[in-house]
Amino acid sequence: MTKAELAKQAFEEACSPKTTAHHGGGAGRPYWNTQSFQYMYTPSFQFQNIPGCKQYRYTAVDEKGEMHCFLTDDASALLTPIWREIPEGVVELTVHALNEDGSDRYLVGARTFFKTAPFPANFPPAARSYRESATLAYDFAYRQSFVQHWLTDGTPDPNYDYYVFPNKMISSLINAMIIYSGLRPECAADAITIAKRAADYMIATSEPAGRPLAHLPLTYMIDFRPDPDKHENFCAPERLGTMMMIYPASAGISYLKLEKVTGDTRYFDAALKIGEFYRDHVLPNGSWHIILDRETGEPTSTSYCNTLSQIVPFLMSLYERTDGAVWKTLADNARAYIEREQLATYNWEGQFEDSYLSIHYSNLTPFEAEALIAQYTKYHADDAEKMAACDDLMRFIEDQFVVWTRACPWNRHPTDPSIWSLPAALEQYQWHMPIDSSTAACMNTFINMYRAGRGELHLAKARALADQLTRMQNPTTGQFPTHWMLPDCRETGGQFWMNCHFSTAARLAEFADFLDEANIK
Repeated sequence: MTKAELAKQAFEEACSPKTTAHHGGGAGRPYWNTQSFQYMYTPSFQFQNIPGCKQYRYTAVDEKGEMHCFLTDDASALLTPIWREIPEGVVELTVHALNEDGSDRYLVGARTFFKTAPFPANFPPAARSYRESATLAYDFAYRQSFVQHWLTDGTPDPNYDYYVFPNKMISSLINAMIIYSGLRPECAADAITIAKRAADYMIATSEPAGRPLAHLPLTYMIDFRPDPDKHENFCAPERLGTMMMIYPASAGISYLKLEKVTGDTRYFDAALKIGEFYRDHVLPNGSWHIILDRETGEPTSTSYCNTLSQIVPFLMSLYERTDGAVWKTLADNARAYIEREQLATYNWEGQFEDSYLSIHYSNLTPFEAEALIAQYTKYHADDAEKMAACDDLMRFIEDQFVVWTRACPWNRHPTDPSIWSLPAALEQYQWHMPIDSSTAACMNTFINMYRAGRGELHLAKARALADQLTRMQNPTTGQFPTHWMLPDCRETGGQFWMNCHFSTAARLAEFADFLDEANIK
């Protein structure tokens, strides 16, 4: 397909009543968009039908002051009749119930939102090949003190603040050094030494035997800093006494990878102990309490773990290594929890170690939906019902978390969104910002959809995001800036989360591998 044909298909899908993000009302699903403020695909809103009123007037005023109207007998109708004619930008929508003569009777409801443009297909080319970009990124990180400090001292670099999240950061480092050892044979021995020392440190600082959360790596720590009272992250000292239960699984995955390349069974044993904790503390619903008190082991909230991004892959890794049916049963039940509680409701609430827990659609994110797409496209590509669910999920992700050309003008970040680097994927409602790893994760999800036979448009969208990642990379250093909200972020780096950098590099390398294997130019 040509770029013009791809752009036309994207536009038609964004305007069709058959290819929506299904904002609610269908198959008993609640309206999930109560806190949403941007839409790419034709939306609908939960406005109340008025008894006795047979007709409603929808009026949308675009940011140029033009009015777009249609009549309907449903107060919660899709905006399909006017969606294709509304330009990108701020939209003020009102819905009136009408008298029999067509005059306004009641104001039923109103919404102000931002309409984002569908995929335009026409973007600049990549700055370099995806494989070269990934290798440059790993080279950059390998040289940094927060990596080399493990080689010289065997401890976290005290000047890298994000080690206050040890499980998250150290797990990502272990995985990255294993990959890097394959990319740079001349650095392989030192890279594996770094990975082993990082893993040894995480194991040594895990909760001791006999404690309620025995053998689980810490979610938070501050005592590696020269002055523990001085830090950039408020949440680490606030939450030192707790454990966030989505993260031990990521440590378990990295331990299993490290044992595979080193043959050191200590890492397998550490992973198995983490798995046994999940096995022994699973709840009847198939999930786990998200926050546990380190002193008592008791939950400190009523929320449960999102399971697909990290826990299910870890349990499946244990199953593949041990052939123990218990791990697959746990994984299947954990996946069923997500299907029952989130796929059915679209309550894709975010869970982050540095964000507050939320409920009822107030902080949606794409990550668990992306993980479900990964599961379905890998294991159930021949299941029509599951693939239809993937189509819906992909539109939801793009609708809410991808910006191709222009971002919504109101946001939590103080910068003007008009200066953000785009296209990009955004992280979560609480941090609705363009992030490198969010962009890479969305790119990967488009690839999964393409691999499952869902159409060439998905590959084009994946390429557009991948090309943007290479353009955002500093061409001299190889660094991917984490946040893309300032014009000089590529040069300065800004806040730098190494786990995001490593994830982006890994995704680009995987994309390069896929293109080579599929012989796609």
